[in-house]
Amino acid sequence: KAAARPKAAAKPAASGGDDLTRIKGLGPKAEAALKAGGVTTIAQIAAWGESEAEAWDERINGRGRIARDKWVEQAKAIAG
Repeated sequence: KAAARPKAAAKPAASGGDDLTRIKGLGPKAEAALKAGGVTTIAQIAAWGESEAEAWDERINGRGRIARDKWVEQAKAIAG
């Protein structure tokens, strides 16, 4: 079964967005892939549900990193 295609960001930041590498385990390559796909803010990652996180993990070839490193939980903590 194919994973749902991740949605582009609902509200991309106007000026390049946040430094996504503030999330532990999210490096420069993953940041570039996310931003190319329209995810430019930590708040956008904080808003991901499980299926969206899985779809993005597949899209960036994260091999489970998003769940393992708890990017969504970290993003929620950073975003406040």
